[in-house]
Amino acid sequence: MSWAEVKANQVIRTIPSPKAMIINGTQHPANIFSNWSVDELKAIGIYSLVNESNNLDVKTEGETGKVTYTINSNNVTQLHSKKDKDIDSVKENEIDTINNSQNTILNETDWYYIRKMDKGTDVPAQIQTYRDAVRVAGDKMISDVTAVTDKAGFQALYPIFDKDGKNIGGTLHVWPNIEDYPAPKE
Repeated sequence: MSWAEVKANQVIRTIPSPKAMIINGTQHPANIFSNWSVDELKAIGIYSLVNESNNLDVKTEGETGKVTYTINSNNVTQLHSKKDKDIDSVKENEIDTINNSQNTILNETDWYYIRKMDKGTDVPAQIQTYRDAVRVAGDKMISDVTAVTDKAGFQALYPIFDKDGKNIGGTLHVWPNIEDYPAPKE
């Protein structure tokens, strides 16, 4: 738990952990934070500090470093302000992430091709079909990311899953599942 010291209806400082403090000329031990009531702390200007979520979308937004405090009857809420990231940088980072994800997914089945080169064993058709589907999905994601022009367009690419786990939203990082490409029954 954290606290805020309030004077003249302004936050003077935040207190991330209990510590001995001088408040209004009086030395107080660190244990006031655990032993005193909310009203006793409030009487000397100490309020519990509550972080209010700014719902930061880390892909498209960054924090500015500015904090806004709201003094309530029993606590102080702090809200970190945010700003939009440059959309071209967002798109570039996402395309890198897509390419890295695609490579990781394809690496899981690379051994079929190594075995084919080493031993001449054919790659099962469903594995090739799956790998083709992974490439198509990656190309679609990159095409969709490249086409967006603003934050809202980018966020529209986020997948949204219904109660049955079916994607009813965007395409980002919705990859084919190898289990959907079973080997033919013999």
